[in-house]
Amino acid sequence: MDRLLRGIDGARTVRVVTAVTTEVVREGCRRHGLRGVEAVILGRALTAGCVLVTLTKNDDERLRISLQADGPVGRVLVDARGNGDVRGCLERTLEVPVDPATSLRPSVADFVGRSGRLVLTRDVGLENQYQGVVSVESGEIDLDLERYLGESEQLPSALACEVVLDAQGEVLRAAGILCQTFPGSESSTIDEIRANMHGDALPALLRADRSADELMGFALLGDDYELMGESSLRFRCTCGVERAMAVVSTLGADDIEALATEPGDTEVRCSYCGQSYTIEPHDLLALAARLRKERS
Repeated sequence: MDRLLRGIDGARTVRVVTAVTTEVVREGCRRHGLRGVEAVILGRALTAGCVLVTLTKNDDERLRISLQADGPVGRVLVDARGNGDVRGCLERTLEVPVDPATSLRPSVADFVGRSGRLVLTRDVGLENQYQGVVSVESGEIDLDLERYLGESEQLPSALACEVVLDAQGEVLRAAGILCQTFPGSESSTIDEIRANMHGDALPALLRADRSADELMGFALLGDDYELMGESSLRFRCTCGVERAMAVVSTLGADDIEALATEPGDTEVRCSYCGQSYTIEPHDLLALAARLRKERS
């Protein structure tokens, strides 16, 4: 099972989150039928969601990522929760699957895009949610999110998320690391960590199976750490028949009745996980009748 660790370095100057997300990414790609570069894009985004939704120890903490740039995959969406559940999707898939470059750290910028908007929404259980926005500049999901943390949340950070594929373009391994300095720490501390995490170092490490504990050692350049918490991770969606009916109800009673008279059943597909729900004509008519009663 995929695992996430939270810890701090021995000097208590750096907060570290590491996550092995291989099964999460595999399941997300299976549900959406993704391989190759699309799997890398979704996998890095899902992994980022897992390590970023860790500001509190609250299972109800929630984080949503929306990256909309000018690349062919369109919007990249992630919805992650403090209990370890995460879901996500790409707005569009490529007409023909593309294998990423053979470099250890393949770029996805040509497919994500280098111009657009990155929106991150945090819900930590307070009265109001926090939302920050920055421009997309690199087209590399983890690097743009790292810049967001520094610019919008004022948290000096290093973020690296990686997906390693096998020869068939399927997910072999996936993992991510987030490091953030505490107030008063020297800027050189995070600079040294960031220099080690970026580039080919993490994908090279993931040529073999690695645990979240080993990723901690890598992130802190071999220094000891104090474990502050751990949790399991899973790709899990909150959709269901009731949510599908709620989506249909936005059409209004007249349109729902018209839909019920069309041949065949009505299918509602969840964009986040790819699950489809079939709604039969009699259920549509009952929904229309209920809507009219509620609004009378």
